[in-house]
Amino acid sequence: MSVLDRFEAAFERLVEGSVGRVFRAPVQPAEIGRRLERAMSSAEMVSVGRRLAPNDFVVAMHPEDLDQFAAFLPALERQMADWLEGVGKERGRQTIDRIRVGIVAENAVPRREIRVRAGYAEWPDRSGPFEDRDVPVIPRKLRVLNGTQRGQELLLRGERITIGRSPENDVVLLADGVSRHHARIELDAFSAKVIDLLSTNGTRLNGRAVVSAEIAVGDEIEFGSVLVRVSP
Repeated sequence: MSVLDRFEAAFERLVEGSVGRVFRAPVQPAEIGRRLERAMSSAEMVSVGRRLAPNDFVVAMHPEDLDQFAAFLPALERQMADWLEGVGKERGRQTIDRIRVGIVAENAVPRREIRVRAGYAEWPDRSGPFEDRDVPVIPRKLRVLNGTQRGQELLLRGERITIGRSPENDVVLLADGVSRHHARIELDAFSAKVIDLLSTNGTRLNGRAVVSAEIAVGDEIEFGSVLVRVSP
């Protein structure tokens, strides 16, 4: 079985039925595999007699393409990382730390295209064997807990998501206690941050007023009078 065949087989094990159902038209898994493999090879370097492969990968695509498999993102990212680990070992390459893959939405990427960036990173140290450490789950949604939008799940698409009462925002919260341009959430492959935009009633993270703060899945954020929970 070829490298790309193994890549697609991994996705078939991840989702029920055909992989093509998830990646129906805009983005095909084989193309992601080709780009990741190419990025790994092109960014290799030699250090102290060792051939090192990159371990920090970002797969960027248009937000509308990403929507097709938003529910699978955390599992897909782990599957891609595991697959790249296998490719590296097969080729005798070493990495400076565990391989991670992040899938992000970027408005600058045209529809039906993907862009892959590869680099080198050492992740924050934690106690215990590296294999036992938790890989962070990046926020993808906000679940509204009160008000007229209670129960709604609002997707976080792109790298800089504006939040407020004005329809110009990426996430619109329909409540008088929310400023027209209330806050912004910034996402990258491995972290997320909320930033208050000088709103009238402020932004609170888990009950504490913040101007700028890191957020994680499970956190609760108050944008003025609207309470939301951060979801994967």
